[in-house]
Amino acid sequence: MRFKIFVITMMAVMMIVACDSKERVKAPGHNPQAAAPQQAMGNAHTVLVKEVIQAKSYTYLFVTEDSQEYWIATAKQPFDAGMTLHYDEGLEMQDFTSKEIERTFDSIFFVGQMRGTSSASAQASSGKKAMEPSKDISIEKVAGGVSIQELYANKADYDGKVVSVRGQVTKFNAGIMGRNWVHLQDGTKSGDAFDLTITTQAVVSKDDVVVFSGKVALNKDFGAGYKYDLIMEEADLSAES
Repeated sequence: MRFKIFVITMMAVMMIVACDSKERVKAPGHNPQAAAPQQAMGNAHTVLVKEVIQAKSYTYLFVTEDSQEYWIATAKQPFDAGMTLHYDEGLEMQDFTSKEIERTFDSIFFVGQMRGTSSASAQASSGKKAMEPSKDISIEKVAGGVSIQELYANKADYDGKVVSVRGQVTKFNAGIMGRNWVHLQDGTKSGDAFDLTITTQAVVSKDDVVVFSGKVALNKDFGAGYKYDLIMEEADLSAES
């Protein structure tokens, strides 16, 4: 079974390499020869993320493991510096050039599935991981909608329902796991909860005052340590602001 998992992981890795190699072939004057696999990395690795580079399709991580420092590439996920991650299998590529981020790595390990734990997971489970600090703002709720305070205070009542919320964008991340991620505040809070995480296909900018309508989900787990007590999903951006 372990060998089968390893084979599947390596197939995914080679797909990543192949995609990047196609991009490099298109680059004028660049040698299209792909970097050759060097060696496989074994099981049960625990790493601390020191640096993150988000590309269009992939995430590049500079990590430490015991006394070693090295680079990892994996399918794009919302990792941040400071997270502790676990993975089982990796395949090393030497002198690997990514056209997408215009960088050559002396050595990089391509990894299939990664799992987040430790304090990063605990923060994410409370929905606080990617939050900006609480803003001193006061935004009136949209007609027929709810405030962030009302949403968190009565979250069981809103589970699975579509609601509308007006607020100010405090953070925006595009194209992660096939969706855009928005953090919204309106100046209200329930206990320590004052920041609403939203997934959407809409594009907004930080500090925009917007109205989103979407379905409320509780205890949502996206993997990689990203768990939310409450989140608004598949939200639509309203023309009303």
